[in-house]
Amino acid sequence: MDKHLASLFWFLIVALKDEFESHARLLDVIREETQALSDSRLREVIDIGIRKGDVFRQSEASVRRREKAVNNIIAHMHLDDSLPFAELASYADAPTRQSLTGYRDKVADIVRHIKSANEINRQIIALTLTQVSNNLYFISNITASLPNYDRRGQISARSLQGELISQAG
Repeated sequence: MDKHLASLFWFLIVALKDEFESHARLLDVIREETQALSDSRLREVIDIGIRKGDVFRQSEASVRRREKAVNNIIAHMHLDDSLPFAELASYADAPTRQSLTGYRDKVADIVRHIKSANEINRQIIALTLTQVSNNLYFISNITASLPNYDRRGQISARSLQGELISQAG
């Protein structure tokens, strides 16, 4: 393997390492968000959302660096740009190939964890919204149908305007 190609593969390894580390930070923030959502700490959820956005942008930048590294290798070797990662790694020497596949597997694993944590957060948010909606419905029902009572505990005729009352006795 020539020196230029070796440096291109080294750049790819560094990009994969950065991608893994930025995804790991993203997963940590998402897990903090899960705890804040579970504990109903709204202010913290908002702050975490801002931090999550920052970390997400860092993750996107690391993905672009990895894509650029792959494209540089493909261009240097005049390969098909739809080349599978495993085949691309086969052009590297054994230690580089092992490092590449190791990072690829780590990145794939952490992405699965991120998806799982996001799904948990989605479910917590959906349950919370359902609960809030049910509470609002309950409150609107009990406040809309409150009758007025007179001094003797009887329902005042004023509150019944237009309603039919039936009593079985």
